[in-house]
Amino acid sequence: MFIGKRIKELRTIAGLTQAQLAEKIGVTPAAVGNYEQGVSFPKESVLEKLFEALCCTPNELLGEDGYCHEDYEHLRLYASLDEIGKRKVDECTQVEFLRTIKIAARNGCSDIALKKRSSKSIFDAEDYKR
Repeated sequence: MFIGKRIKELRTIAGLTQAQLAEKIGVTPAAVGNYEQGVSFPKESVLEKLFEALCCTPNELLGEDGYCHEDYEHLRLYASLDEIGKRKVDECTQVEFLRTIKIAARNGCSDIALKKRSSKSIFDAEDYKR
């Protein structure tokens, strides 16, 4: 089961032992071990406690949206940036996205439309030089 692997990964990231997680969610350490090994699946009431104890979203734990913990960490950091920081990240992301598309097009993906890259570097902006 995928969820068992995610529980273990998120528990490790949170710095919790199986016993500590078990205490937080109101089950036995053996139950946590069974979840992690895919022997059993947490009940709905336990899942809700897992989200809180592991500081994760349902999608992050259940893997329904295809994002991993690192993706959510990037989103959390992005959300904490000011407007200048967000603009810089957006500009850099766009540059890298276009670079990736260009590489894919060179490798034979003919259905990709390329856009011309602006000659101005994102690092030329005045607020970045401060």
